[in-house]
Amino acid sequence: MPQLQAFTPNEQILAQREFNQYIFAQANAIAPETPGDSFDTLAQATQNILTHAMMLAQQKEHLSKREYKKRLLQYGWKNEDRPYLKVAEVFKHFSSQDLAQIEPATLFRLANNPKKYQSVINQLLSSPEITQQTVRDLIAQQQPPKESKQELPSIWRRTKNGRRYCQIPPIHESDERTGTTLQKMIDEEGLTAQRVVAEAIALRQAYMEGRLVLVENSKPSGEEVWVEDFNTNANTEVSKENTVGEWTFEPELEKDNFTKDCDAIVELQPDRCTQSPVELLIETLQNANTWEQIRVAVAVLKDYKQEAWMALTPVEKKRVRGLMPIEVKKLSRAKKAGLIVDFQELREGVYQVRRMGNVLAEVVSSSRLDTFVAQLRGNG
Repeated sequence: MPQLQAFTPNEQILAQREFNQYIFAQANAIAPETPGDSFDTLAQATQNILTHAMMLAQQKEHLSKREYKKRLLQYGWKNEDRPYLKVAEVFKHFSSQDLAQIEPATLFRLANNPKKYQSVINQLLSSPEITQQTVRDLIAQQQPPKESKQELPSIWRRTKNGRRYCQIPPIHESDERTGTTLQKMIDEEGLTAQRVVAEAIALRQAYMEGRLVLVENSKPSGEEVWVEDFNTNANTEVSKENTVGEWTFEPELEKDNFTKDCDAIVELQPDRCTQSPVELLIETLQNANTWEQIRVAVAVLKDYKQEAWMALTPVEKKRVRGLMPIEVKKLSRAKKAGLIVDFQELREGVYQVRRMGNVLAEVVSSSRLDTFVAQLRGNG
């Protein structure tokens, strides 16, 4: 038969306390809160925040600054009271029950931006029931509609590694003229589509900038540079024809007197403009460091180029030929061979060439010059 064990009064008190703690723990474990209860708890949290905010505002108003700080330090606070004071200020005309259905984050959002949401707060004062959806709808209504930015069409794309490249959109034409012309250039001249487009853009840009001008009459242009083959002798006949509708990269200059021609080549110096045109061109050929200097000088004083060339020594002629671009040498040989009538250097790397038997000249770039000359030899 089991024997009963006696407990002292103190032991009975401890046992009862432990039993009560056990019952409380079991009750919480057996009956967890339902989702509905958690939202009720959140509503209570909102009311607690509002109540706490109002009490902090009252204490700050009635206590001295030192006493108020001491009060905060008792709970380990320093500046944590600031958002609550904002809540108290913004919602001082509301009761905690009025705003119970607003979740805490929205409450602080309105309090931290009182100017931005002043219209929302004013409308809540006259609202019969304040809910989370009510506040959300009012916030949405006061936000200005986003202006849709109309994006301009862009040809730029990016590769996987971030590098940028341009891509021309498809070209739809009833006559397919652009596509067939481009394909013909690719097949006959051995160029890539990218190269043809690049050259076309360069010509259009020159036209837009005024460097490419359509000459509608037969009056010679002062800036046209029909490059003379310096290897020919003085008796070689030079064609000076200028056709209607011919293209040139330079505007026509008015040649009123030699002083203007002198200014186009060198900076005006009193002792140099007293020289004759031939002497000035000779000096330019002798002292030029780039072909561009020679090209400009010949453009202005082209009537004297043969006489100036013949006045140079063999060493000076060799030096000028050394400055001459390879493309100019190739075209000069083509002219001597009778493949072309004449050619004109429009700018660096771009030439206007007139074939034998053709009235109009055509523009040839340095990138397709070899193909062009090969075609001339093949046709010959």
